[in-house]
Parts: sequence; structure tokens; C-alpha cells
Amino acid sequence: MKLFLEDKVVLVSGGSSGIGRAIAREFAAEGASVMITARRVGPLEETVKELTAISPDATVTNTTKANYVVADMTREEDVKTAVAKTKEVFGSVPDVVICNVRSLIKLGFDEASAKDFRTSSDQCVVSVVHLAKVVLPSWREKKWGRFINLGSVCTLEPHRWHHIVLGNTFRLAAVGLMRSLSNEYAHMGSITFNTIAIGLVDTGVSEKITSDGEQQGQTQAEPQPPISMRRSGRPEEIAAHVVFLSSDRASYITGQNVVVDGGWTRGL
Repeated sequence: MKLFLEDKVVLVSGGSSGIGRAIAREFAAEGASVMITARRVGPLEETVKELTAISPDATVTNTTKANYVVADMTREEDVKTAVAKTKEVFGSVPDVVICNVRSLIKLGFDEASAKDFRTSSDQCVVSVVHLAKVVLPSWREKKWGRFINLGSVCTLEPHRWHHIVLGNTFRLAAVGLMRSLSNEYAHMGSITFNTIAIGLVDTGVSEKITSDGEQQGQTQAEPQPPISMRRSGRPEEIAAHVVFLSSDRASYITGQNVVVDGGWTRGL
């Protein structure tokens, strides 16, 4: 399926590793111009070298199609800087933005302080606010834009493990924000807002899934739900959905919490 993304400018936060890096690779393979952000220079430089070698146009082997900016997406000024550099390098405010900001995960309610709750809110929700505030004026003018937030299956079925309280709380709030944005902007042209509800993905950080669907090393007091596919997902499987939703092929999909979890959640 041809997605026609060659003329699009894409900003991928958290684009130097894991799922974010896989998403950046997928956009590069489609011929899009890709700006990635993260907080460490080394992994960003390595990823950009990889991206510039991926372009389907054999003549494109330099940073005209891929670049990076160091940014913390919970900081408003950093977000503005990232978007400004994207426009400077590629000549346009990003047409597509991927908000990929991890939340604090290994804290239960007793361990989490009020400060931890504020930090997680900044990571899961306020990062979306900052990015939307910067790109929406341009999108309203050109009547086109794609905003995709990487979320979690906990928005459909809150994790029962005691140490996931922050993600359970603020990932769901982010879905509400994305749907609200969709309600406000869907009539202004082809502007869409969608969330990807991600299950367990093997990024080198997550635990492997054993054949019986339980997480290795997990205690009986903290059960993992069985995954129908009996495996964790691959970053490129998430990336494929993100790139599709960023294209005109997905122009009638907005305000959705799209589940990509290998059969983790069981609700109808």
C-alpha cells in the first residue's frame, strides 16, 4: 500500500531508541523528512546516521531527510525549540507529530509522592499539551495534520500490579485529551488525533513473555494477563500502525484509542 508520505515532515519524540526509533525508521523508509528528539546526544546521532541510509531515494544520503534536536518534551521551551528547528531544517512545521514520552512506572500509591504524580502528569499529559499548542496554528492554516500519542493498554484495562498507579492514572487522562482535541479540530480539514494503546513490546527493557503467557520472574501476587499470541510485540509492529495512521489512507480515523497488544485485552 502506497502511503504518499514523501512530502511530509515528521517529528518523533523519544526517537533515538526502542519504539520511537522504529517509528523514525519506518517514516524514513516511506521517504518522509524526519526530526527526532531525545535527551541524549549520542543515541540521537547514531539514529540519524541510520535514518539517512534508509531513504528509498538512493541519491538521498545526507541530513536533508533526517536530523535531531536534544529536547525534554515535558518542557515547553524545549518543545518550541524542537518544532522551530524542524521548520528551520525542513522548511515546515511538522505535518505529523509522534508524542512518545514515558511515564514513571515502578511506583505504587504508597510509594508515589505528590511530586511523582505531578511529574507523571507532565510526562503523559502536559507533553501532549505543549506539542499541540505549538503545531495547531500551522495545521489550522493548511488544514492538515496528524497527532499520534503513544499510550498503553492500561487505558482499557488498568494494570492490576501495585507499581503502575501513575501510568493507570495519566495514560487515561491523555486519551481524554486526545479525544477532546479531535472533537475540536476534526472539522477543520484533515486533522486527526489518535492514541496507540500499546501492550508489552520487546524493546530490550521489557520482560520476555513465556510460552504460558506469564512474565518471567513475575510472582503469583502480581499476575500478568495471558497474551493470545504468546509473545511480546516488536517495535516495528507498533511503527507500522503509527505510519498508517499518519497517512491520508487513515483520513477518516480520529479520536481513537487504537489497540496494538497481541490479544492482551479481552473486552468487547
